[in-house]
Amino acid sequence: MHARGRGFTLAELVLALVITTVIGLAVTGVAAAVSNFNERAEAYYEYLQSGRVAAIRLQEMMRSALLITAASGDKMVVWTNNQTDPNNINVTEVTKVFRDASTGQLMQRTTFFPDSMSASTKTALDTSLALSTLTSASVATSEPTYAQYDVTRILARNVQSFDVYPDVSAPLTRLLKFKLVVGADGQTVTQYGAVMLRAPSTAKVSGTTGNYVLN
Repeated sequence: MHARGRGFTLAELVLALVITTVIGLAVTGVAAAVSNFNERAEAYYEYLQSGRVAAIRLQEMMRSALLITAASGDKMVVWTNNQTDPNNINVTEVTKVFRDASTGQLMQRTTFFPDSMSASTKTALDTSLALSTLTSASVATSEPTYAQYDVTRILARNVQSFDVYPDVSAPLTRLLKFKLVVGADGQTVTQYGAVMLRAPSTAKVSGTTGNYVLN
């Protein structure tokens, strides 16, 4: 005589449902934790890459520069080349680097005249600048000479801070150190850099603070 099969009791069904629910919640929690970890890891990698790229660009720009005419806090002004008018600092030869506090971006601003502009017009507009007008770091964020021809490049986003440390006060600076902190939501990456000007024009600078001239 065969015994008749017995089904699950209500208590057993409830217990099974509770166990399944607990396992489901645990799996969901682990999946969410892994997903959050991956997102944070990807964000950290992006901050790391952004900081590295910005640091490399800054180093390349300053290494070939002739003068760092101003450097203080989170701003600097750089005479990048001397191709337009020998021994004079022209408008298109000046690059300004600064952190935009409103957007958290590290910016590089330079004046470029379009190729369609005639040579005579470019010559007329690309005037020489007195060194004494470029020795204040505030020049980096002041109203540009030709706003319509200014090109602004974003060097890095999510910049928490940018600080420059010249070996001696600009425009006599030959070595510039900087610190760049990139990140958000509690994650930050700090990049340090130090750049020695390869062919500085500091020997051509004379005068005193606020009255420097280029000989």
